[in-house]
Amino acid sequence: MAPLSRIGTPLCLALIAGFLIVLTGCGETGSRTVDQIRVVDGAEQCALPGKAFARPVKIELLGPQEPGLLGGKGSRSPAAGSVVLFEPADGSDLKVEPEVVKTDEGGGAVVTVTAGKTTGDQYLRIIPKDAPDRSVTLRFITGMQIDGDNEQYRTGSVSAEPLSVKLVKPDGSPAQGVAVNFDLLATAEGARTNAKILTPTAVTNADGIAETEVKLGDRSGVYNIGISVVSPEEGFLIQNKTVKLLGFNIISVVIAVLGGLALFVFGMELMGDGIQKIAGENMKKVLQFFARNGIVAVLAGTLVTAVIQSSSATTVMVIGFINAGLLNLSQAIGIIFGANIGTTVTAQIISFNLSGLALPAITIGFVITLSKKRTVKGWGESILGFGLLFFGMMMMSGELKMLADFPDFRNAFQWFDCRPAAFGGWMPIGAVLGAILIGLVATVLIQSSSAAMGIVLALAAGGLINFWTAVPLLIGTNIGTTITAMLAAITANRVAKQAAVAHTLFNLFGAVLMLVLFYVPYGPQRIPVFLYFINAITPGNVFAPDPQNIERHIAMAHTFFNVAVVLLLLPFINQFARLCNWLLPIPANEKIRIQPLEPNLLSTPSVALKQSVSVIRMMVEDSWKMVDQAVNMHFIAGVSDADRYKALAEAEERIDAMQTEVTAYLVQITRRQLTEPQSELVPLLMHCTNDAERIADHTELILQLTDRLLKTGKKVSLSGKKDLRKLWNVLDDQARNTISALGSTSPEQIKFAMKDERRLQKMAAKLEAAHTERLRKGKCQLANAVIFIEMLGEMTKIGERLSNIAERTPEIQKHYIEL
Repeated sequence: MAPLSRIGTPLCLALIAGFLIVLTGCGETGSRTVDQIRVVDGAEQCALPGKAFARPVKIELLGPQEPGLLGGKGSRSPAAGSVVLFEPADGSDLKVEPEVVKTDEGGGAVVTVTAGKTTGDQYLRIIPKDAPDRSVTLRFITGMQIDGDNEQYRTGSVSAEPLSVKLVKPDGSPAQGVAVNFDLLATAEGARTNAKILTPTAVTNADGIAETEVKLGDRSGVYNIGISVVSPEEGFLIQNKTVKLLGFNIISVVIAVLGGLALFVFGMELMGDGIQKIAGENMKKVLQFFARNGIVAVLAGTLVTAVIQSSSATTVMVIGFINAGLLNLSQAIGIIFGANIGTTVTAQIISFNLSGLALPAITIGFVITLSKKRTVKGWGESILGFGLLFFGMMMMSGELKMLADFPDFRNAFQWFDCRPAAFGGWMPIGAVLGAILIGLVATVLIQSSSAAMGIVLALAAGGLINFWTAVPLLIGTNIGTTITAMLAAITANRVAKQAAVAHTLFNLFGAVLMLVLFYVPYGPQRIPVFLYFINAITPGNVFAPDPQNIERHIAMAHTFFNVAVVLLLLPFINQFARLCNWLLPIPANEKIRIQPLEPNLLSTPSVALKQSVSVIRMMVEDSWKMVDQAVNMHFIAGVSDADRYKALAEAEERIDAMQTEVTAYLVQITRRQLTEPQSELVPLLMHCTNDAERIADHTELILQLTDRLLKTGKKVSLSGKKDLRKLWNVLDDQARNTISALGSTSPEQIKFAMKDERRLQKMAAKLEAAHTERLRKGKCQLANAVIFIEMLGEMTKIGERLSNIAERTPEIQKHYIEL
């Protein structure tokens, strides 16, 4: 193993040890100093006099902002064990049970509140005993009951059920004749809306009920209605109690979400294509030439995947390289490891809030793409793709954020919500496995883990999923992305199948590792150790009731998850390869099938063209061996062997098939985005393919001459054999020089081949003239003389075919360097 590998193993172990030290050194001790009160639930509720409010009041007390690791903003520790007082304020007669609470280890406290007899707005103060200046006040409403809040209706229609307000006097009797005002506070359509309240002011009836109907606008979203009651004489002073009506149009939402996803995926691919044009398409050849060492292979896989924005594309290329005989299994595994790191770059990019740059980037990028220069056009496509990516992300996030207000949609996400049911509890295993399965299926269907991660980030940004759920989802996307390599390996050789298995095993190992870490708690809050680490190094507290910076947390989790698994497995690449060989063994009597013209290499035209040159060189070699046998073993030797004839005929059929395959492969290459040198190389290679096939065709003609010669009852004379061998030596030298030139970048072989062709022509003309003179003098038979001259012609034509290839070789060599 190379010295770099010997250095790499202890280096990897040191990094892993450092990773663990960081985890064990960043423990959260909690705080008893109260700096902030978060109201989790229970404010702004309504209840009738003497009745308990439906939901208990849940609060969380937090300590001062703490610095995070790596310079991050950090988070707030829970103020555990703090005493909190709950007191009615401003003359309110609310009843609280208990009135004094000590916070739990998570800084949480829960109390129940019961309405008194005084109607209207009532207030409750929450006072930390050790920090009274941090107190907050909550509003409650006594004597009011609302029906229709958070109801969902079809957009553009009048609400099917009226928005109903019931007012009750302190003695429990209905408050009749009280005016209730309904105001349209905000709508999904903004200031210009066709939504309206049909009865802005309604008077309560004998049952104390006032009703109105609301016509929703045409756009899906939340329509906020403010309810006010100003009637001091009846004991009601209620200011703008907000209720929500939800307008929903399934068709417009689906179109918007799918449209956003389409723009996101298209932008991602366009950005990747543009970067490839800037960096040069040959950048992909890094996978082949820098895979000799495990660590370098990982770096190569990371770099290439980060540029082309797809780990699936990288692994498919790796499958192609293996099937074409360009990589072995250990090298491929290193690249696959790197691809899993490189694919996290996409999530890192889109996790930053750069949506404000979307439209300017689209405009600037489109203008630049009008350039005809490849590199400049590449810059334009990269910028345009960047803009489309964020514009699509903005569309998805906007629609999904709106759906987060809809109870039906929130409930749909509850069955795989991985948040622990109680503070310090365990993540529900069923929900975790369900989330992993959903991430897997989504990635298989979309065929892109980056696109699936984009959806996860959009769901998180919209508030439909939390960090607890997002991490199992991203694990599922990691597993799902292996399907592309598995499909590509179906028609490939056994080693390529082993590489696909390695990709799957790697991601399954990571999934199992993460599943175990989900149940290794850390700190007083008993947060899973990996999730705790990500929260510690990322700005904001993602475990707060109102999660902070959740997109960055998810992106960091994706990156560190894959990096950690690579660091763990990198020292064991060879053992990993042996495991794959054990799971999918290669039979001892089975020869590994190499497919030089590998279809998966077409996405890398430079490599595909080199493979085409290699196959053409093979065709010339095989054709030349056939000519050698026909000339020396049959014509000059005067031997006709039916079995050998049959073998040569079968060999010629194989050459014909190779010509068809190479031509079809070159045609497929032309359908890809090619550089100018690559485009110029394709017709040259097609002509070379035809000449190689024509050389093989001369075998049959030479065998026909042999049969004609044997029918005369004569063989080639000693002087004739001597002349043919002289000519053959020159032709053989030309063939070898031509074949060597096709496989190198040296111009010397071409000069020798062209020189041999000129010598061949002169020698053949001289021998033909001498033989014609002998025929004129009657020193040989006419039939034999004609056959001999025809044989000279065949050898000359073969020399011309070789010369055609040699003449094109300088251009091939030139483009070989520029590919």
